[in-house]
Amino acid sequence: GKVASFKADIEKYLPADGKRVVFATAWLATDNVFVALMYEHFPKVLSGMNLVAIDTMHLFDTTHVVAKQVEAKYGKPALWKVVADVSTREEFNARYGDCEEMDTADFDFVSKVEPFQRALAECNKDILITGRRMDQAAQRISLDVWE
Repeated sequence: GKVASFKADIEKYLPADGKRVVFATAWLATDNVFVALMYEHFPKVLSGMNLVAIDTMHLFDTTHVVAKQVEAKYGKPALWKVVADVSTREEFNARYGDCEEMDTADFDFVSKVEPFQRALAECNKDILITGRRMDQAAQRISLDVWE
């Protein structure tokens, strides 16, 4: 089944100690299932890998609640990165403007891409695991599971 396939892929593609592996989480259900499966079947890999989370300053309050629950349940704190030079949504708005009025590419870079680049540099990763799903966008339909 799917879990057996998942386990075979982890054994094939990830180092047993999890070092230099990064999992980018947005605390979606599918991301949390990945962490749960790693905890159950590959605790040593999970222990050695980095979970990376980005606070865009526009997350739902419930996202923070879920993140804390997952971090606590599985004993795996994430490396959180935030938008550079701001610590609140109000500071974000003062510096960059309202996210609804920003160019989408500018918002994505400032609030997602740049903080993620900092996180990856800090983790010194060789392997990046994302929660990308084939059903999220047309360009993702043809993605290989491991690339």
